[in-house]
Amino acid sequence: MQMANDSKPLSVEIRAKMEQYRADLSAFGMQEPIKKESSVGHWLFYKPMTELTAFVINLIATDHHIAIMYGYASTAFTKMIGNENALVELGVRDEEITIREKIVICNEADEEAARDQIAQMYERYLQTPKDELLIEAKAKRKAFFQQIAVKLKPMGFRKKGNTWTRTLEGDYYLLFDAQKSSYADEYYFDVYIGKNGTKCYGDCHFSRVSPGRHPMDWQALSKDEFEFFLNRTVIPALEQIIHTPLCELGKLPSIWSGCMCNRKKCESCWVEKNLWEARGIQ
Repeated sequence: MQMANDSKPLSVEIRAKMEQYRADLSAFGMQEPIKKESSVGHWLFYKPMTELTAFVINLIATDHHIAIMYGYASTAFTKMIGNENALVELGVRDEEITIREKIVICNEADEEAARDQIAQMYERYLQTPKDELLIEAKAKRKAFFQQIAVKLKPMGFRKKGNTWTRTLEGDYYLLFDAQKSSYADEYYFDVYIGKNGTKCYGDCHFSRVSPGRHPMDWQALSKDEFEFFLNRTVIPALEQIIHTPLCELGKLPSIWSGCMCNRKKCESCWVEKNLWEARGIQ
C-alpha cells in the first residue's frame, strides 16, 4: 500500500474513482510498490511481464479529473547490485516508462476510451523482450525528432544531433536545441542567438520555449498535441527572430536581456547601448 505525504485530500468523487481503479487493477494482477511515498493523488502500479519488463499504470488525480500514464518499462535496473528490489519497493516513475502514453479521464466516455487504449497497449507489447522494447522506444524518439525537422527544414535550419541551426545576418546564427533532461526521459526546447567564433551557445540571446519551467514529457503528448505546440509556440518564436533585423531585436528586452557577455565578445553589438546602460552594464 502506498503512503501519502501530501496533506491536501482528494474530493470524495475523485477518491472513490481512484479506489475503484485500484480494485480493478488489483483484480487484473497489478501490484503497488510497498515503500513508495507518493502524493495523495499519484498512485503507482506495475505487473511483471518478462524477466526484464513490466506493464505499468500510474494514476494522477486532480480536483477535476484523473490522468493515467501507462505502458511498458524495462526493469533492467533491478539487476544492478543493491537495486534488486527497486521495482517491488518503488515502482516505475511516469517519465521512466520506456514506451508510454497518457490519457485524461473526465467522464464515462473518457473512461471507456481509456480502457480500450490501455488494453491495446497491453496486447501490443505482450511478452516483448526488453531489447525489442528499447528498439521500439528508439524508433518512437526518431519519429519525434522527425516531426521537429519537418517544421524547421523549410525555414532554413540544418540538423546536427538534437540541434537545428540557420544563419542570420552577419556572423550571427539562430539555433534551436532539444535538450534532454539530466534526470528523466523528457526534453527542454531552447532558442539561442549566437555569433560564430565564440565558444558558447546563447552569446546574445537565450530563451526556453517549453511549456512552463519544467521539461516536456514527449511521449505523454499525442502527435497532434506536439504539432500544436510546434505551431503555436516554437515556430512563432523562431520566425520573429528570422524576420526581424538584429538592430530591431536589440530594442526588445525579451531578446537582449539574454545576453550576459558584457559586450566583450562582439566588437559591434546589435543590442542598443542605452538598454545595456539601463541595466547598469558598462
